[in-house]
Amino acid sequence: MKTILILPLILFISASYSQTVSDRAISYLEVGKIGEANSLLTEQVNKNNIDLKVFELLADIASFEKNWDTAILYYKKLVVSHPKNAGFNLKYGGALGMKALSVSRFQAVVYIPDIKKHLVLAAEQDLSQIESRRALVELYVKLPGFLGGSEEKALIYANQLEDLCPVNAYLAKGFIVKENEDIEDALVYYKKAFKKYKSSGEATDTNSLNYELGKVAAEFGVEPNYGLDLLERYTKNYSYKDIYSMEWVYLRKAQIMANLKNKRDALGYIDKALTLKADFKEALKERERIQEL
Repeated sequence: MKTILILPLILFISASYSQTVSDRAISYLEVGKIGEANSLLTEQVNKNNIDLKVFELLADIASFEKNWDTAILYYKKLVVSHPKNAGFNLKYGGALGMKALSVSRFQAVVYIPDIKKHLVLAAEQDLSQIESRRALVELYVKLPGFLGGSEEKALIYANQLEDLCPVNAYLAKGFIVKENEDIEDALVYYKKAFKKYKSSGEATDTNSLNYELGKVAAEFGVEPNYGLDLLERYTKNYSYKDIYSMEWVYLRKAQIMANLKNKRDALGYIDKALTLKADFKEALKERERIQEL
């Protein structure tokens, strides 16, 4: 009897300890101590701790650091263990998508079936999930028809967003028409997104919207000062959970300042972006454009 009871006791102690480790790692992450959290969690993996929360946090850190191979490795473990978990499917599909964007178009083709599969699963498993629907809109619009691209399917997911989050619905529909080079109609949707976000403060717990609206302000000259405020809000709330790196935030600020004819501040933000990423091609190109103003 004693022998039989030992295994459950060991499992209980192990689970309790790993939960404590996960909590400690989260505490590190919440104050920006990414390296400390990563070391703590990696130590658990080296000890053959198979706690899924440890895997998820390591994958989240890898995603934050744009280490897509590592993120895919750990997210896949989660999906294999819990194939019906919408959150795991979303993260795995998203990491595969980002990996595809980091390689050549020829290499990216092999990732497309799994990207689509797991994002669709995530949307089906959680009918209130916004992120998978936004990702599917972009995927179906960007893919050529022979690889499964479909504006009709993109619109289906964009329409589903209307009841979930109107701001996201407007951004999704704006993206669809923008990709069709219908800038005037895109601006109609983008302006509606700004108006709705301003009036309701909708989804303020979703930091990505602050960046996305700031990006629209930078690229289309919509609400430039409000766009700067939103980018500041994104910066203030920035954490390991966010997918848009700070060099992109500085680039968007530079673009807005350039649109406002403030060349000095625009170049200052470009310098900040390049300090974070010296080979940031978009920032280097934008610097040339600003210098010619």
